[in-house]
Amino acid sequence: MAKLIWLNIIIIYFGIQRVVAQNDSLNIYMVSYGEKVIVSASYQNDSDSFILEQEIDGKVESFDFFPNIKRKLSFGITYKLIDISIGYTPWFMKSEANAYKASNFNFGTRFNHKKWYQSVSIVKQKGFFTELKDNKGLYLPSFRSIKIGGTTSYVFNENFSYSALFNQNQWQIKSSGSFIPNFSFFYTSLENKDDKASFNLEMYSFSLSPSYYYTWVINKRVFISGGLGAGVGFDIHNKKTSLLGQITFNSKLGYNTTSFYSYLEINNTNFIFNENRTRIDDTSLNALLAVGFRFDPPKKVKKLYDDALKLVPKKL
Repeated sequence: MAKLIWLNIIIIYFGIQRVVAQNDSLNIYMVSYGEKVIVSASYQNDSDSFILEQEIDGKVESFDFFPNIKRKLSFGITYKLIDISIGYTPWFMKSEANAYKASNFNFGTRFNHKKWYQSVSIVKQKGFFTELKDNKGLYLPSFRSIKIGGTTSYVFNENFSYSALFNQNQWQIKSSGSFIPNFSFFYTSLENKDDKASFNLEMYSFSLSPSYYYTWVINKRVFISGGLGAGVGFDIHNKKTSLLGQITFNSKLGYNTTSFYSYLEINNTNFIFNENRTRIDDTSLNALLAVGFRFDPPKKVKKLYDDALKLVPKKL
C-alpha cells in the first residue's frame, strides 16, 4: 500500500501536464507567491485515537485507545509543485515517553491543478494507552496504528484561496468563501504485536464529504478562516462492508507579510462506522502553531527545477 502511494505521488508530480506555477495576477481576492520558496516549522499537539465498542455476552464494552505521544515538531517546504511536510517527536520532547518506547511519524504532501486539490498523508504511531468503562487503564507498548490515504477536493469559487489555508503560497486579501466537496480514501491498520488475537484489524474507508469554507479578512495582514463538512461513505473491514459517517472541522487565525507568516490552527476529522455488533470511532485531532518564511529560490535550485520540467512532455 505504501509503495502505491509513493508511486502515485511521483506520477502526479512529474506525469501530469507541465505544471504552470500560479502566477501573480490582478485578482483582487488573493495574492500569489508561486515563485517563492516557502519553509515552515510548527509545534503540534495532535493524535489519531480510536474507540472500539463491542457487544460481549449481551453487554456493550468500550475500549479507548489513545497514543502516548501527542506533541511533535513538523517542518515543511513548498516550491511550485513541491509541497511536503514531515513531523516527528524529538528526544527532548518525549519525557516519560522514553520509558514506554513510544514513537510517532507523519509525512504529508499537497498539490493542485487549477481548482483541483489533492493531499496525501502517512501517519504512524506506536505506544497506546487504553481505558475501559470500569476506569481501568493499561499501557500497550507494542500497539501501533498506521494510516495512509488522501483527499481530493474541488473548489467551486475561484476567488477563494484554498492554498492560503494549507501551504501559504497564496494569501487571501478580500473575504470570500466556497463550497468544497471532498472525496477521501484511507487505509488504517491497528496491530498489537504482543497479542495478535486482540484488537488487530485493517480498514479501508471511502467517503464523500461536502463542506463549506469561509475566510474573513480582518485587514491586509490578518484573517480568520473556518470550515465544516459532513459526509457519508463505506468501510471495508474483515471482507465486510458497512456504512461510514464523517465529520470535519477546521479553524485558523493567520498573520502575513510578503516574507513572513504565522498562524494558529485547530482541525478535527472523525470517522464513525458500525459493523454488526462492533462500532469504531476514529478521531484525528490536531492543534498547531506555525511560522514560515518566503524567499526567492537560489539560482541553482531554480535551474534544477526548470531542467527537470523540460524532461516532462507538454502533453501525455
